[in-house]
Amino acid sequence: AGRASPSSDVAWGPPGCFRAMGKALNVAATVAGALAVGIGYLVATKEDFAYRAGQSLKAVVALQSLPKQRIENFLNAYEMFEMDSFTGTEEQMKYVKDYYETLNHLCAIGNYEKMYLPPLLDASKDTYSNQRLYEKRMASRLEVGPGAKLLDIGCGRGRVAHHVASETGAHVTGINIDQDQLRSAVEYATETGMSGQLAFVEANYNEPLPFPDNHFDAVYYVQVIGGYGTNLGKLFKEAYRVLKPGGKAAFEDYIVLPAYNPSDARHKRLVQASKAVLGVVHYYEDREFVEALEGAGFEIIQRANASVAEQAQLLERDRDFFLPLTAVVTTLNSLGVVPKHFADMLLRMTKGTDDCIDAHKEGLVTGDIETLVRKPL
Repeated sequence: AGRASPSSDVAWGPPGCFRAMGKALNVAATVAGALAVGIGYLVATKEDFAYRAGQSLKAVVALQSLPKQRIENFLNAYEMFEMDSFTGTEEQMKYVKDYYETLNHLCAIGNYEKMYLPPLLDASKDTYSNQRLYEKRMASRLEVGPGAKLLDIGCGRGRVAHHVASETGAHVTGINIDQDQLRSAVEYATETGMSGQLAFVEANYNEPLPFPDNHFDAVYYVQVIGGYGTNLGKLFKEAYRVLKPGGKAAFEDYIVLPAYNPSDARHKRLVQASKAVLGVVHYYEDREFVEALEGAGFEIIQRANASVAEQAQLLERDRDFFLPLTAVVTTLNSLGVVPKHFADMLLRMTKGTDDCIDAHKEGLVTGDIETLVRKPL
C-alpha cells in the first residue's frame, strides 16, 4: 500500500529505464546531427538560408527514424554502380528506388536537395544559387508563360518544377518513380500555395510517358538520364511525341568525354568513383545524345558546355562541407551520441569524392552539357 500503480505510459524497472534512455539518445542524436549541419551552414552566407536550414533539419529528423531494412537497402543499392550494364530490369529498378528514397534526404542536408550538379554560371555563388541561376535561364529559353503546360521528366522532390512554375506562371507536371520524393513535392507545393500550378505523377521515363500526343508546350529534364535511363532514342521519341509542334525542350546532361580511355586503369577508377558519387549508372557519349535527338525528329538549337569556369569548383566546395560533416558524425557515433547508420550512410555517399573531382578536372566526364531543341511545326 502507498505505492502508486504504474500507468500505461510508464514501464517500471530496468527495461523501462533502457527505453527512456533510448528515447533520450534519439533526441540527442537528432540535436547533434542538426548542430553539425548548422555549423556547416554558418561558415558562409547563403541564399535562402532559412529555407535550406529548415530542409536540412527535416532531413536529419527523417534519417534518424529510418527503419533498418531501408538503411540496408540504400547501402546495398550501390551495387548498381558496379554493374557492367544497366538495362532497367525489375531487380535493377529495385536498387534505383531503394537508393533514391533515402539519398534525397542525405542530399537535402547540404546543397543537393535537387540532386544535380549545375553549370557554374557565377563562380562567386554556391551550388544551390547556381542551380537557381540555371533554372531561371532554362525557363526563359523555353519561352512559355501563364496557361502553358510543361513536363518535368525525373522531377525529384519537385523543387525545380516549383521554381520553373514560379518563374513562368505555367503549369508544370513532374514525373518520378520514387513515392517518397513525390510526397515531398506535393507537400511543398501545398505549403507554398503552388498546388494549382503543379502536379506530380508516379511514372518511369523508360516506359511510354502517360500523356497524350502534342500535350505539353515545353519539356525539360535536369541530369536524370544517367540515373537509370536505358534507351536514349526511346525517351527522346516519347518527349517528342508529347510535345506540341513548335514547342521547345531543354535538357542538361552528364556525358563521358573523348579523353576517357577505358583501358587506362586510373581513368577507369576515377570514372567509376564518379558514378557512385553522382548517382550515374551509365555515362553516354555526346554523339549518342545527338544521334538520339535527331533520330527522334528534334531540331537542335543549341548544345554546348554551359559553365563559365570549371564545374569541379562546385564539387570542391561541397566536398568541404560533406567530408567534415561526415567526420563529425563518425566521431559522434564513436562516442555513442549518433546512431551508426548516420555515419555508415554518409561514409558511403561521400566515398570516392576526390576521385570524382579528379575525373572532372582531367576532362573525363562532365555534367555540363546544356541542350535546347525544338519540335518542328
